[in-house]
Formats: sequence, structure tokens, C-alpha cells
Amino acid sequence: MRFSKGNLSGKQRVMLACLFLLPLVVAGGKLPILPTCGLLARYASLAEVPAEMHGRLQYVLFVPLGAVLVSFCRLTLGIRILGPFRSILIAVAFQITGIPLGLIFLTIVIAVIVAIRPLLKSIRLPYFARVSVIMGAVSAIMVLTILAGIWLEADSLRRTAYFPVVVLCLTGEGFSRALTREGTRSAMWRGAMTVLLAVLFTLLTEIHALQQLLLRFPELLIVQIGCVVVIAEYFDLRLLQWMNPVPQRRVSPRRTKEKTTREGRHDTRGAGGVAVKT
Repeated sequence: MRFSKGNLSGKQRVMLACLFLLPLVVAGGKLPILPTCGLLARYASLAEVPAEMHGRLQYVLFVPLGAVLVSFCRLTLGIRILGPFRSILIAVAFQITGIPLGLIFLTIVIAVIVAIRPLLKSIRLPYFARVSVIMGAVSAIMVLTILAGIWLEADSLRRTAYFPVVVLCLTGEGFSRALTREGTRSAMWRGAMTVLLAVLFTLLTEIHALQQLLLRFPELLIVQIGCVVVIAEYFDLRLLQWMNPVPQRRVSPRRTKEKTTREGRHDTRGAGGVAVKT
């Protein structure tokens, strides 16, 4: 078993240790038996902020925890996902819409993006224009869903208005790119693992005790940063990497055409590089 990659020098390991020790010292200073409890609880805690701010603070406080979860999944377990941020962004959206509605809406949007992306590439739109068109299409889908919610008097459909457009575009574009480059099995696996990780993270954010812990001890965010470094340096094991489907390396039609043209030019030359009449 690998214990270290050897990328950290002695000073860097000391700095890594400080990422754990200093926040833990601050957290220990908040214990009621210590004289520093009142001071630190007043100036180094978010427990007393107004209740209406807790929802917004929840997004900020849980992002590093999501980064730890994603790093563990990708590096320690070796499970491939669509990217380092998409699971966290999807989880933020699920907190707004709820998991069932979020899953259904996300699936519909991804299907639409997968359907229109080949058309956008066939007319050779550059990347920025292609993504901009996708954003417009996603916005149109959201508006239609909200209108349907108004017509049907369904509050659940109207909640899709809170689903971030950027999250939908990034996820749909990432899945469509994986589908084109790696094949259906790999794209479906990466998409499913990304969503599963988002669901798991969403469930963690709903644990009230964990919310209160992070509000009272916001210094634990620094510990979570250290955890990411520890995972990358000491636990990059890829234990379940064998579960990932083998990507199908696909060559785009344009590259195939260029390769055929080069081979044709090569075949028209005889020995010594003299062109042969055909």
C-alpha cells in the first residue's frame, strides 16, 4: 500500500500539520471549561448569526466538505466523474429543488443538450458560441417548465426557477462531451456517479447536527483543506478503478478525413519520394 508520493518537503509537511493543529487549537479554546470560551465563541463562531442567514452560510460552509468527498471518490476510490465541481454544484441545486424533482429536471435538460450538441457542431460553431446557445436552450426549458407549473398550479414545477442555469449547462456539456469522446457506457457511468455523489452530498447537508457543528466551528474549513491535501498525497490509491468502463477512444470525422488525405498523398509517391502519375 502506498503511504506517500514523496511530493512534500519537510517544511511543507509542517505546514500541512498546521492546517490541522491550529484550527483544532481554536476549536478546543471554545470548550466551556476554558477561559477563552466566551471570547472565541463571540468572535470566531457563526452560531449567533441571524437564522435567515443560515441557508446562505450552509452553501459556503459545506463546499469544502464537498471537495473532500469528491477528492476521496476520485483519488482514493478511483471512481471517474464528470469533473471536480459538478457534483458540488448539482448538490447545491438539489438543496433548492429537492432531489426527486432535481433528478428528473436534470435528466431532461441533459437529454436536450445531447440532442442539439451534434447540430451545433455540424454548423461549426466555436465553443463559446456553442455554450451560449446551450445556455439559451436551457433557459427556454426552464421557462417552459415554470409556465407548465403555473398552468397546472404545481408548486414543484415552479421551483425549477431556482435551479442554476450554469449548473445545468456545465453538466449537460460535460456529459455530451464524454459521450462523444468515450462512448455511451463511459459517459453514462461518469454521469451516474456524478449525480450519485451529488445526492450523497445533499443528504449530508441536511444533517442538522453537522450544520450546527460547522456554524459553531467554522475553523474546521481549514481542516477540510488539509484533508484534501492528505488524500492527494497519502491516499491516492484508486481502489475501485477497475469498476470504470474502458473509454472508447473515438476519432472525430474531421481528423479521420485529414488522416486519409495524408495517407493518400503518401501513397502517390514512389520510391525516392518521386510522385507517381495516376
